[in-house]
Amino acid sequence: MGGTSAERERASARSMPGARATRTGLVALAVPHLEEPYFAELSSRLVRGAEARGMAVLIVQTEGEHGREVDVANGVGLPAIDGLIHIPRSLTVADLTRRTSPGPLVLLGEHIEVSPFTHITIDNRGAARTAAEHLIGIGSRRIAFIGRRDARPSDAADRRHAGYLEALESAGLPVDPALTAQVAAFSAEEGERVTREMVTAIPDVDGILCSNDSVALGALAALAERGRRVPHDVAVIGIDDIRAARFSVPALSSVAPDHDQLVDATFTELERQLTAPLGANLPVRHVTIPARLVKRASTAR
Repeated sequence: MGGTSAERERASARSMPGARATRTGLVALAVPHLEEPYFAELSSRLVRGAEARGMAVLIVQTEGEHGREVDVANGVGLPAIDGLIHIPRSLTVADLTRRTSPGPLVLLGEHIEVSPFTHITIDNRGAARTAAEHLIGIGSRRIAFIGRRDARPSDAADRRHAGYLEALESAGLPVDPALTAQVAAFSAEEGERVTREMVTAIPDVDGILCSNDSVALGALAALAERGRRVPHDVAVIGIDDIRAARFSVPALSSVAPDHDQLVDATFTELERQLTAPLGANLPVRHVTIPARLVKRASTAR
C-alpha cells in the first residue's frame, strides 16, 4: 500500500475519533492470509459478528508483511472507518505508538508482551500444554512438535512450543531437541514435508503435536503415505479446531478456542472505544480467551 504524504494525512484525518459527526458503520479487518483456514474462518465469524451489530467489515490481506501491516495501522489507502481490528504478524509496539491514524484499535492473535493497546488472544501456551498432556495421557512418549519458525518468528508458535515443553517436563519425559521441527509456513504442505522428514529420521515417534491444524492435516497425509497408522502408530493433534479437522481421515483431534467469546470480546472492546468521549483515558485491556480439548479419531487409542 502506498500514497503521498497528503494522502496519508487525509487518511489520518478521516480515521481519527471525533473527526466526523457520525459513524460510518464500517470497520477494517487486517488479516495475514485468507488462504490459511483459521484466518478465513475467523474473518467469517467477525463479519457475521459485525453484521449482528449493524456494522460492515472491510477485509485487508497483509500477507504478514511488516510494511503492509504498518500501512493498515496508519489508515493508508483505507476509506473512512470507525475502527480497526488487526491480526498482526510483524507489528511492534513502536509501530503502533507512532500511528498516524490513532482511531479505535483491537489487536487479535499474536501477542505483544507489553502493550498499551487492547489485545485479545487465546492462551497459546495453555492450549499446547493441554494437547501435549492428552498425547501423554494416551501413552505417547516420543512426542514431536512440528511448527516452530525461527527464521520468521511467530509469538503464538513460540508460546505453543513452550506449552509442549512444559507438558513433557511435568510428565518427567526427556526433552529431545531433535523432536522439534521448523516450518517455513504454517501450512498443510509444510506439515506434510516436515513430518515425512521427521518419521524418516526418527522412526520411533509415536505422537505429533502441530502448531496449528493446517500443519496437522499435512502430517496426517505424510503418515498415510509412509504407512504409519494414526493413531495406533502415531497419534496426531493440532490447535485451532478448523472445520476441516472434522472431515480428515482420521478426524483430527484439536484444541478449540471459544470462537463466540473471541468475537464478542472483540466487538465489546471496539464498541467501548467507539463510545468513549473524545480524549477519554480508557484502561487498556488484555483479554485471554479459553480453549478446550476436542478429542477425535486421530488420538483415539
